[in-house]
Amino acid sequence: EYKGRLKVVKIDHDQNPQLIQEYKVFGLPSFILFKNGQEVPGSRMEGAITKDKLKDYIDNLLVSVKVT
Repeated sequence: EYKGRLKVVKIDHDQNPQLIQEYKVFGLPSFILFKNGQEVPGSRMEGAITKDKLKDYIDNLLVSVKVT
């Protein structure tokens, strides 16, 4: 659905504690949007949500950071 606009990466928190610490992840699951290797301010979401809510959230973020 987001091919060419968004790359989704799943990280195993038990196998990658250094990333969890580096990005200060406190809740699971977590969603963090990066653009050009930098975290997009205000893009972080932690905790479970429905697929529809996640899609709306991502769509709004992509518009706000001008990803077409």
